[in-house]
Amino acid sequence: MTNQNPFSEENLIAMIRRDCHRQAKTAGAKLSEVLECLTDENHLGALGAFVGLDEEIVCLKVFLTRIAKLTVGEKTNLDS
Repeated sequence: MTNQNPFSEENLIAMIRRDCHRQAKTAGAKLSEVLECLTDENHLGALGAFVGLDEEIVCLKVFLTRIAKLTVGEKTNLDS
């Protein structure tokens, strides 16, 4: 009998990768907006576009670190 657990390690890694891809695209779009505002010499617009980007990047790093631990093992120096 095969394991029908929908949250197997492979499925979990695949889900996390898809979510990281989504998070990276969202962060990239925000960063593109920041760059566009700066190109237009609109520093206030750039600051507004930056809102929440730092939290998104931290969240993305947490999930990427989790994938690394699942795929490479716990002996990584990625927590620093």
